[in-house]
Amino acid sequence: MDSVVVGLNIKSAPFELLEKLSIHHSLNALCAQDLKATADLSAAVVLSTCNRLEFYATAEDSERGVEAVWDYFTSQGTTITARERAQLREHMYAYAGDMAVRHLFEVVCGLDSLIVGEAEILGQVSRAYKAACRANTTDKFLNVWFQRALHLGKKARHETDINRYSVSVGRIAVELAVAELGGVQDKRVLILGAGEMSELTMKYLVAHNVSVVMVSNRSLDKASLLADRYGFEAHPIANLEPCLQKADVVFSATAAQTYMIDRALVERVMRARPARPLLFVDMAVPRDVDPAVEELAGVSVYNINELRDEADRNRLKRAAAEKAVRQLIETEVADFRRWAHSLEFAPVIAAFRQHAEQIKQARLEVAFERMSGLTASQKKQVRVLATTITDEFVHEPIESLNAQAGSPKSKDYARMLQELFALEPALAGRRDGAEAAGDAGAGNAAGKRGAR
Repeated sequence: MDSVVVGLNIKSAPFELLEKLSIHHSLNALCAQDLKATADLSAAVVLSTCNRLEFYATAEDSERGVEAVWDYFTSQGTTITARERAQLREHMYAYAGDMAVRHLFEVVCGLDSLIVGEAEILGQVSRAYKAACRANTTDKFLNVWFQRALHLGKKARHETDINRYSVSVGRIAVELAVAELGGVQDKRVLILGAGEMSELTMKYLVAHNVSVVMVSNRSLDKASLLADRYGFEAHPIANLEPCLQKADVVFSATAAQTYMIDRALVERVMRARPARPLLFVDMAVPRDVDPAVEELAGVSVYNINELRDEADRNRLKRAAAEKAVRQLIETEVADFRRWAHSLEFAPVIAAFRQHAEQIKQARLEVAFERMSGLTASQKKQVRVLATTITDEFVHEPIESLNAQAGSPKSKDYARMLQELFALEPALAGRRDGAEAAGDAGAGNAAGKRGAR
């Protein structure tokens, strides 16, 4: 079995094409079922976000698997033109084996995102995988692949700084205000503007448990629409001065071509509230707040240039953290490769376990015949002891065999085990090879990392 991924994202294709091919995440399960059946794959997962569309699969023949997914992918999209369809493969990428495994690991860690380290993709991959599980389009190989990927995504964000430093201007603006004011829970916040940047800022404020937010915009309808979404207040721009008198911090992100807030306005506002400082965080281009405002006592102003400088510094910090994440990824790719190779030994392991189990059962029958006076409780204790001894006996050889997975010695080791104990792996493999593979591979992985 091998891993396969075919897809395109915002970095490889024009947004217009990605938009036409997009699949709503609510349809991921149906699409995965269609892909698995149409392309004759062992398993399939569809990952569709605003920035990417990817088809993950497992196949016995990776080359055929890639071609099958290619063909399925290029048949998607009812609104793309014949010319776009002909050029589609120029924008798509396809990986198999270790490269496919590594790609998923990079995706969940946020290394393949426009904003390196962004956390949202982890939840999107989890949602796509759960949809495939509900649609019954996964197999053991894909399950282990995705479960390890999701575990790695969380580990990367906990053990490195990849997600620590903000690169979103809206998030930096809020964090700056939180640091400046010592928190915003008890502060009155005024948001000027009702566009995308204002909404993102409001989301970050909500995450910081802000309680009082006023939204003001030239269009009161737009301000009301945004404010109502979060249960806050909307005000007409004519009420700007009274709102400023109440506010502790102002986030501004309008499309105005001239200053929304000039020195004369702020002078009047500060005379009405002499004992309370006022913080402006200006995210607009061109600026909403007159730079002369900062000369006034009790007033602080941060503008878009300062916010962008902080974002640039944070990008550099994330780039440094990326090296640590890539080390985690390479370790996990190698570990997954060893597990995948260990599946080859599943029949031998199953036969070895079966051989040990048969010996145990035979010896127990003889022992119970000789000790006919044992109670049911005593028999149970003897069975537990026998099982413990049997498990200890098979554990070391199986661990050693798994440790050799992928090495030149692996087949020799498996053959030696088979010959030493006169095993019949073909027979045992048909009966419970899949279960043995799980015990030998995924079980060991879970034991080392904790249950996933």
